[in-house]
Amino acid sequence: MCGIAGIVNLSNKQLDTKKNIKLMTDTIRHRGPDGEGFLFCNESESIPVGGNETPTNVYESNLPFTPKKNIENLSSDYSLAFGHRRLSIIDLSTAGHQPMCSPDKKLWITYNGEIYNYIELREELKVKGYQFYTNTDTEVILNAYIEWGSDCLNKFNGMWAFVIYDRSKSELFGSRDRFGVKPFYYYKDDDVLAFASEQKALVKLPFVKTGINPKAVFDFFVKGEIEYDEEGMFKNILELFPSYAFTFNIKTKELRKWKYYSLAINEQYESFNEVKFNEVSKHTKELLENAIALRLRSDVPVGSCLSGGIDSSTIVGITNYLLSKNGSINVDDKLKVFTASFKDKTYDESHWAKLVVDSTNSQWHQIFPSSSELLKDLENLIYSQDVPIWSTSTYAQYRVMQLAKQSGIKVVLDGQGGDELFAGYDTYNIANWIEVLKNKEWKQLRNESKGNFNLFIRHYLRFYGIKKLSSQTQSSIYKKYFAGIQYLNKDFWNNHKSQLSSEGVFENSLNKTLYNEFYNTRLKGYLKCEDRCSMWHSVESRTPFADDINLIEHVFKLPGTYKIHNNTNKYLLRESAKDFIPAAIKNRKDKMGYVTPNNQWIAEMKDSLKDLFDDKLKEYVNINLLQKDYDNFFSLTGKVDTGRIFKFISFAQWVKNFNL
Repeated sequence: MCGIAGIVNLSNKQLDTKKNIKLMTDTIRHRGPDGEGFLFCNESESIPVGGNETPTNVYESNLPFTPKKNIENLSSDYSLAFGHRRLSIIDLSTAGHQPMCSPDKKLWITYNGEIYNYIELREELKVKGYQFYTNTDTEVILNAYIEWGSDCLNKFNGMWAFVIYDRSKSELFGSRDRFGVKPFYYYKDDDVLAFASEQKALVKLPFVKTGINPKAVFDFFVKGEIEYDEEGMFKNILELFPSYAFTFNIKTKELRKWKYYSLAINEQYESFNEVKFNEVSKHTKELLENAIALRLRSDVPVGSCLSGGIDSSTIVGITNYLLSKNGSINVDDKLKVFTASFKDKTYDESHWAKLVVDSTNSQWHQIFPSSSELLKDLENLIYSQDVPIWSTSTYAQYRVMQLAKQSGIKVVLDGQGGDELFAGYDTYNIANWIEVLKNKEWKQLRNESKGNFNLFIRHYLRFYGIKKLSSQTQSSIYKKYFAGIQYLNKDFWNNHKSQLSSEGVFENSLNKTLYNEFYNTRLKGYLKCEDRCSMWHSVESRTPFADDINLIEHVFKLPGTYKIHNNTNKYLLRESAKDFIPAAIKNRKDKMGYVTPNNQWIAEMKDSLKDLFDDKLKEYVNINLLQKDYDNFFSLTGKVDTGRIFKFISFAQWVKNFNL
């Protein structure tokens, strides 16, 4: 788990690759404080170099990719540079240093992530005659690429973003994992191609032409979308989407991208069958065990996040079960679990988390975030995320990861993706009801709605019906009913209101709806926050529900009938995990998520935030109206937390952080 960066000079202009690749890796140092490494290439040579934070024993090693000198002593400028920041997780020795190369030095890689099935792949490659000189998954990727080419991606179970430089082809080959757990951003113009794990590393480059992307700002404020398009909040900085790979020919400057993976889903309706469900549940249980067992592979101690919801409780419960079978799992003396707690019981899930702690005899660590701490951390929180965020919930996650680091844990498992995989949100009931209704299963519809048919109608109209209206009609509805819209600049609103889509957000099947949540929408946004919160604190977060390909493919091949049954969300997960979690957790219906005392926090912070709202925002925000209505704007007492006020706060802080 690390941070990666790269620069390719495509012209005769002096780009000072040495200075700028170091600037990039310094900017993302938090992703890998355990070491740094660089590669510099031109047509005649490839030189691995280190830095002041490259461990001494790396310089003293004798491997093909051992740094020959310190970057400070590199005199010439080079046309290609790779950078790497290391967080040591697998093979803590010097052999884990990057950039790494093949024995013949024709292939070089900079890589971020974990290929959890690397042990099995290594054995498969050994049978084919490959020799291995390290115990890293990085070397497995290199040899897999040599053996299978770009098809090697289909072999990987895990999370990744990497770039391989093939000297013989004068070509880069890069890829990102199937569902977007690990990030990858790039910038390209006629003079340069640059890539990095985080946008901030690209923003720092003097030759990157960027700024605020108004379209993305509108989508953020009005549609609640972050990074749904390739071009996100920063103009001209693009995201390589999940499931995509690319090649870049350095000589012809041709960039070719393609989608290497498509998730197959079952859209056929099927009546619930108890016998089949029992078989399905048994297999799901086995896949859950295997997914978590793979993600416990680590040469440093592993912990787990624990909210008290069914997703994180399942992970902790299965981890505890696996520990009882395999004493070699690295958890230190006992499994450490981390929970965000609140004094206000309205938002606190500690009593649920404690049930799991007591049943697994885990070592419990709690953090109690407050508004004063959020105010103090606001600048770092938004900077860590690269872009504005929706909610103060991200701060709770940020503090949990900080707590893990303070407790000496570099790897945690987390339940991100469980809701999108197993249908955990109440709004998914709409898709389920529509599917049942479409197939004229009247008795089943009664069982699923449980007398909540009026709720069905309201949800349908709110989340589906409005999307079928014209953009002009939608615009009127948004302006009338969605709090905060009036504080957007009028011209900004009028120039972008046509972006309101006429497409429905709910499909005619539950699985299709979940599929849409998995790709480039809700889940990817949550995974972005997961990555930035954990890596800001130099912690690797592993998400079995979001990247275990065997589990995900299995669940999406099942009819939606088995995911929501008799008005019970996550029915399949509840039944599959019941042997590992307390009965009260299995039967729990009061889903909360990562909730915080948002309204109280904002009210307590408002007087300290006023200076954030200045004329730098006037192109997007009606500053005069907001300042005039400031107290009313921040008045949220007794109101439902929509997250809209925090959007304004985080946007203002983002503009300030990056001086946009």
